[in-house]
Amino acid sequence: MTVPPPPPSSPASGPPGPPGLAPAPAVGPYGPLGTGVPRPPLSGLAVASLVLSLLVCLAPLGLILGIVALVRIPGNGKRGKGLAVAGTAVGGVVVALVTLLLVVGGARFDAWTEEGGGLLGSRDTKAGSLFHLKAGDCFAPAGRLFSPEGAEHDRMTDTSVEIVPCDRPHPAQVFGTFRLKGDHAISDPAAIYAQAFVGCVPLLHDFAPDTWTLPDVGFSSYYPESVSGTGGDRTVRCWLGAEAGLPEGSLRQDPGAWDADQLAYLKAMRPSSEAWFSSTGEVDTDLAAATAWAERMAEGGAESAKLLRAIDGLPARTRGPVTALANRLDALSGIQRSASRAATRAEFEKRWDIDGGEDESAEEWEARLVLGLPVEDEEEGDGEQQG
Repeated sequence: MTVPPPPPSSPASGPPGPPGLAPAPAVGPYGPLGTGVPRPPLSGLAVASLVLSLLVCLAPLGLILGIVALVRIPGNGKRGKGLAVAGTAVGGVVVALVTLLLVVGGARFDAWTEEGGGLLGSRDTKAGSLFHLKAGDCFAPAGRLFSPEGAEHDRMTDTSVEIVPCDRPHPAQVFGTFRLKGDHAISDPAAIYAQAFVGCVPLLHDFAPDTWTLPDVGFSSYYPESVSGTGGDRTVRCWLGAEAGLPEGSLRQDPGAWDADQLAYLKAMRPSSEAWFSSTGEVDTDLAAATAWAERMAEGGAESAKLLRAIDGLPARTRGPVTALANRLDALSGIQRSASRAATRAEFEKRWDIDGGEDESAEEWEARLVLGLPVEDEEEGDGEQQG
């Protein structure tokens, strides 16, 4: 009798197992599949490490979190070791690159400043404005130091400056500041300019009593264009400046450098010198300005002559030249007072013609020489001074 072959096995049934046993389930890397066992959680520190490491400013924090995650993951069984490794590596690279850039950039900045990258090429300079300046400060302006030739009541429009040490070359130095007089509003720029100019002159002589010894500098100021009656900046800043041949030291003079006779002489000559420095550019074109200046010169010269004669205890060898200077100032004072009363420009110039253009410089030179004060060396003729 023929036995029929067994039926083919169903693909879904799998190979037959031992009698009475169910087929074994498939096994995955974390346990039997389909049994509902959850996967270990992902480490938040590892994720944060990678994310923060990609942000340049937070890369150091990403580096730290990556290291912490690598230390904790073996103990807590969480996933994310690869993320922590990546975050640590990326964070370390970013931190290293930023550190290198800062070092190289700092070195290049130092080289730039030493080679003249700033206005004056000094690392000791600091940016500021005219409003930050006080008496004694040395500075370099961003714009023009003086008004253009022929400008009337012009003022600096760019207030940016570099404040520099006075022992470095510098175009200008503040010799004094003061506030405009009165609490009322002033809207006339010409009136403010006039008050600023006149107010700076005595401050110059406080700062440098012996104006003869100043280098080739001019003096100017910065002043408000208008002021209100309720406040605002009313400060005038006065400075000495040089267009060329920058000073390399402070121009402030120390009274302790002079003896008693020299101090008495400089004090006596101050009224005449202040009157001389009170001349403005308008003197050359405006009759009223010229006659007003001539009157100030007359009064200042007469006062200086009086003070020179009143000096006590001068050595005998100095009395003659000092008296000769006083006499010359008195003579000039009479001429200047006459010019101050001129009715026309032509008449003013005729009266101002002081003996063909001579002034008191010869007598002043002799007086300074016997007192031991510096004078220009006439034989050299090049501006050198001898004491």
